[in-house]
Amino acid sequence: KRNLCYLNMSKAICSEIAGMVWTDQCDVDVSTAGYEDAETDPLHDFVQDVLRRNNFQVKMTESIEQAAALGGQALKAWYEVKRDRDGNPVPDLSEIRIGYAMADQFVPIAWDNAKVTEGVFVSRIAKNGYYYTRLEWHRWNGTTYVITNELYRSEMQKGTTPGETQDILGVRYPLAEIYPYIDEETEVPVTESLFTYWRTPIANNLDDNSPLGMSIYGNALETLHALDICYDSFVREFRLGKKRIIAPVRLMKQVGGLGGKLQRYFDADDEVYEALATDNPEDLKIVDNSVGLRVNEHITGINGDLAILCSQIGFDPGTLSFDASKGLKTATEVISENSKTFGTVKAHENIIRDSLRQMVDAIFELAVHYGLTWEGKTIESLIAGGYEVAVTFDDSIIEDKNAEINQGIALTGAGLMSKKRFLTDVLGMTEEDADKELEQIGQERKVDSVEVTRLFGGME
Repeated sequence: KRNLCYLNMSKAICSEIAGMVWTDQCDVDVSTAGYEDAETDPLHDFVQDVLRRNNFQVKMTESIEQAAALGGQALKAWYEVKRDRDGNPVPDLSEIRIGYAMADQFVPIAWDNAKVTEGVFVSRIAKNGYYYTRLEWHRWNGTTYVITNELYRSEMQKGTTPGETQDILGVRYPLAEIYPYIDEETEVPVTESLFTYWRTPIANNLDDNSPLGMSIYGNALETLHALDICYDSFVREFRLGKKRIIAPVRLMKQVGGLGGKLQRYFDADDEVYEALATDNPEDLKIVDNSVGLRVNEHITGINGDLAILCSQIGFDPGTLSFDASKGLKTATEVISENSKTFGTVKAHENIIRDSLRQMVDAIFELAVHYGLTWEGKTIESLIAGGYEVAVTFDDSIIEDKNAEINQGIALTGAGLMSKKRFLTDVLGMTEEDADKELEQIGQERKVDSVEVTRLFGGME
């Protein structure tokens, strides 16, 4: 028996799509009335501060990759009260936190066509020979949002691996023994759930009634296995294709082996051989028995399976490929040629955009409930006039931005697209910023019209 060499394409494709969906250029902008742009908006600065403290940019890429593999991801917002050594709250250090729960750490219990409204978050720790599992229930009791915490304990079984026993829920255990500052039940006066769940834009054909998503490679497991077989054969091609020779038995030396038996071996480093009692040249002949490496055949086989895999996960054929002369072909080079991959990435972006807007709503709900302030003003007063959340993705990775802008200019010039839509959809402006920009353009045109009239009037 031997271990199979894995190509791990499941990891590669999840990392690839995460890199195409989320980059450092992606932004979560918040705008309120009375401010010309987001950079001077205190509400925008407050949200950016919360995201920065939670390492949002880095964690979001990781979360998208995990969600692509497991089918979904849950984001949870809460207010964490920092305490001193005596257990007293320290308001200056307390802050809003964002948690990233993988698919196996979240169980939905209520949902509608729009979103998951209730769920259970599962967290585990190991301590003093026991596994402790905390279930955090987020439920609605009418219009009241209730968070309930339960703790269970299971004993570590000796002689077993951690994975065999840590998934056992065990028996109910007092919550205060492990989490002294977490209440068993808390009512939070909010209007929206303090979590958001987003899933991959793939129909769940394993469970039609489940709100959970499907792994992007959930229907391509056989292809992934075929790729592993091709890669394993590729590796073994080099292992088995080492240079080998056939030497006569007369050229073999003898050494002591197990049980006192003599064993023969051929010393390839010897430059001088002992004299042999033979005059037959055939008895002294060493034959090269090396075989050629089938490199191109393996590359062709791997590319064939990669093309099938691309079709199964919503990529253009060739998005994942290997060329013998150019090496690995990057996704950016391929995406500019076709649009199937672009459509898959945009589908992920649309779902993530709605989820991030819900997360910002949850941040404001907590800020209002705990009376947080920013620049001397309460968050409640800042959002009183309403706010707008815009999530901008960096689509320059998967499309030619200049080509998109030129196409938008042609459509607006032909009267097939409004200028406001061009500013919001193509240039990524918020509706408020687009209105201000159009108003400014209108004023500049009036000034130019007056100057032209004055010029021709002077000539007359």
